[in-house]
Amino acid sequence: MSGEVAAAILAGGRATRLGGIVKPLATVAGARIIDRQLAALAPLVSEVLIITNDFASFAGLPARLVADLRPGLGPLAGLEAALAATSADALLLVGGDMPALSAAALALVRDFAPDADAAVPFIAGRPEPLHARYARRILDRVRSRLDGSRLALTALLDDLAVARIDEPALRAADPSLLTLANVNTPDDLERLERLLR
Repeated sequence: MSGEVAAAILAGGRATRLGGIVKPLATVAGARIIDRQLAALAPLVSEVLIITNDFASFAGLPARLVADLRPGLGPLAGLEAALAATSADALLLVGGDMPALSAAALALVRDFAPDADAAVPFIAGRPEPLHARYARRILDRVRSRLDGSRLALTALLDDLAVARIDEPALRAADPSLLTLANVNTPDDLERLERLLR
């Protein structure tokens, strides 16, 4: 990638299916999700941002805490806050509920088609916009969608020149594709606990 790349962890979701816990602080196989994520991301990027409106829960972590500019509007608003806060040319974006991020897979996404507006894995034809890289120059397009209450992060890709990372390429970096696994339910937590043990 030409230019600096930062990373942002979206840590603002309300985990209703997990009893309202702060998902990044959940422990999987002996370590908190957020600590696992920082260990994978920090060596790859110029800085790590945690997008959250709950600074107290994430105090003391080796990352910069950034508040949503438009709380409650989901991942697209988190991307807006991250792009507005960073001076890097591009940003690796991940969800705060992904405990098995692969450094090799993230490095692939970071470096893939560096001049594209976004580099996004596509698995079985579907994009993975929360394991993707976005250029800082798309901030105005993100804002325009938020202004128009068009909040779907996946739909943003229609406005961008997207470099598609196909499944074989991602599997070459992470054969299990566990890098994409996220925790939404107690069953997810249990399954990942078993796999990561």
